[in-house]
Amino acid sequence: MKDKSEIKVFILHLMDRIGYPVNCTDICSILSQESVAGYFECGDCFTELIEAGHVIDSGIPDEKGEITYVVSKSGKTIESALSDQISSPIKEASYRSAIRYLSFEKRGAMVNCHKTRLDSGKYSVHCEIVEKGRRVLEINIDVDTEREADMMLYNFRRRPEVVFQGTMALVSGERNYIFEK
Repeated sequence: MKDKSEIKVFILHLMDRIGYPVNCTDICSILSQESVAGYFECGDCFTELIEAGHVIDSGIPDEKGEITYVVSKSGKTIESALSDQISSPIKEASYRSAIRYLSFEKRGAMVNCHKTRLDSGKYSVHCEIVEKGRRVLEINIDVDTEREADMMLYNFRRRPEVVFQGTMALVSGERNYIFEK
């Protein structure tokens, strides 16, 4: 995107879709990673959105003490009226990038998992990620041994974002880990 107005609409769309306060650095890093806009160009557009009142201080600093922002009512109006002008593949790719970039912990996601011994002697493993009261991932799998179940629970608790990213990549066709050489 080269037109500043497109970049601004895109910033509003991405921030609205993320759905919680983010800082300027994170948004510009995501846009530059996806080659939507250069880092400094994004920073200029973000500043202009703040000056116009379309992006406002959330009042909640991030873990580094940086100001975080949300889309204002006027910004939401602009985003809903103009975001259709941005291609869906660009919007989706950038949102997936944002999800990868912003940790589950930062987004306030909760990880729940447990094992259950089945009558057959096998174990059922249940893992889920809940974000803002909405289940974003749920996996149920039966395994032969308690050791396998414990390893799955350990790995899921340790790196839930990796499990989520891998699952999303596989089911979306973005990556095919099983058949790639």
